[in-house]
Amino acid sequence: MGGGEKAALNVNRVSIAFRQRKNQLPVLKNISLTVERGEFVSLLGPSGSGKSTLFHLIGGLLTPNQGNIYMDGEDVTGTRGRISYMPQQPALFPWRTTLDNVLLGQENAPGSVKGTRREAREEARRRLDEVGLGKFADAYPYTLSGGMQQRAAFLRAMLSPQELMLLDEPFSALDELTRADMQQWLLQMWERNRRSVLFITHSIEEALLLSDRIYVLSARPASVLQVMDVPFARPRQEDITADQNFVELKHELSRRMREEKAKITAAWEGDTV
Repeated sequence: MGGGEKAALNVNRVSIAFRQRKNQLPVLKNISLTVERGEFVSLLGPSGSGKSTLFHLIGGLLTPNQGNIYMDGEDVTGTRGRISYMPQQPALFPWRTTLDNVLLGQENAPGSVKGTRREAREEARRRLDEVGLGKFADAYPYTLSGGMQQRAAFLRAMLSPQELMLLDEPFSALDELTRADMQQWLLQMWERNRRSVLFITHSIEEALLLSDRIYVLSARPASVLQVMDVPFARPRQEDITADQNFVELKHELSRRMREEKAKITAAWEGDTV
């Protein structure tokens, strides 16, 4: 992988270690991955494997010890303001209305944003209607359910001008039924807009349902164990989870994840972590 490729994201042999007292704690080791424009790519890996650290590197909050990060062929290693981000929690400001919260990404984006503030607000209202929140545009976050807050947080990320969206386990705090509804909603929204997405999840089924490609990370220090191209055509429906091929791929990924979890357990028991 090189910087000449025009992918939305190209992580090229990135490694990082943190200082822990007098020692170095390796977190990521020689990670390479690609998100093409309009692709939905997921990261799977055991807890503590460094997935969020990788997001911090891509977002420019950290600089790798080695390797480079490219966006649209440009080296952006250590540069902030190039991605839109949706965290695990909605992180809506309680003193701002739903409309004002979803406009935050545009307000905080570096450089000039095309159009006037009035045009931006009109566009945001239209988008709120699309996601079923039009009646709540002037409401405050405490009046919204968990799923509604996540929709607002996703819309905030989507309305940010950056092409690449990083979604960090956005549905992990939701109950099972709401999570399933949000997965279907996200599929529909992504089909309409086709933004470039890198998505962290611990749910194998969620990764297979949503993704074009899945990167499986090892235990720390994380490296890429497997790259799986998801073979199912789009648009996808929830009933695809009952497909035999889907079930077999889920079992394959589950086996990989159990093996990595066993390594972590063995390391702890041996007091080597």
